[in-house]
Amino acid sequence: MPVTVAPESHERSVRVAALTALVALGACASAPEAYSPGDLSAAQRARCRAVAQAYFDRAEGYVALRDELREDELAAQWFVRYLIHSIVTMREGQSVLLSEEKVRLDKIRQMRSAPAQFDLPGQRDDLRAIGEIVAMGQPAIEVVVEDLLKNRQEFLRTIAAEVFAAFGDRAVPEVLEVATSGDARERGYAARALGAIGARGPALEALRQLTISAEWRVRSAAVQALGTGGDDARDLLVRMLADEDAFVRRKAAETLANYPGAAAAAALVAFLEASKAREEWPSELAAQQALQQLAGADGPRSVAAWRRYVTELRGEGR
Repeated sequence: MPVTVAPESHERSVRVAALTALVALGACASAPEAYSPGDLSAAQRARCRAVAQAYFDRAEGYVALRDELREDELAAQWFVRYLIHSIVTMREGQSVLLSEEKVRLDKIRQMRSAPAQFDLPGQRDDLRAIGEIVAMGQPAIEVVVEDLLKNRQEFLRTIAAEVFAAFGDRAVPEVLEVATSGDARERGYAARALGAIGARGPALEALRQLTISAEWRVRSAAVQALGTGGDDARDLLVRMLADEDAFVRRKAAETLANYPGAAAAAALVAFLEASKAREEWPSELAAQQALQQLAGADGPRSVAAWRRYVTELRGEGR
């Protein structure tokens, strides 16, 4: 049965067209993909349609309908695809905002307890949809992995990272599965998603596994994801300064700039000195830039000057 489209709103027409695509088993994100949660029965399609319409209308009974639908895993996954479709539709043309990924993920983390604080222009409906995906629980994670995380488009993988940041540790097992069984490209994507969750607890242990991958690209993605943790993540980055690959070492140095304090600064000074000895100019530059970021300095300093900076930090108990 077709959905009735109210004539008063072009935006509503666009949204209901997306809903029609959902219940007709159309593509939910961008180009058609091999993945599908499965085929819906006529009754399941009708239930998905009703829940999606209630969501769109912000109907009073929406939450009860959503929670009932959640008991049907297949129908729940198709509703998640509708929510993903709505996010992608809203985000089209906003690639400039999406490129500011670190800011966005920090905002997501801050808002887990207070979503109304989210203040990027035009994103309130996006955040609402992300919140509903999280509310659908575990069945939603598979859909996000398959439709977004594994996608070759950075635009869609960025959305996956935001959703997993909102899910937190609950998403780690599925993301780790991609990190361990996917190809090198997918393992790199998974590392980024783990970093979005936060390099602590299960996510940190998953990233630790990726830092010993035989693929330098995977190790590089892992070290870049380690900038969102605590002392354990910082210490792992310090160890990665000795990686066999120069690019991985540089990325570890750059990421250490996220950890103010003497421990990271001392490791970077040692890395700077070692890079000079190896005549690795790109690594030397990475160390200088990371130290400047830590110190709030405008230009490079000598190794001796940076050592004095570390001594000052230690004297301040940092």
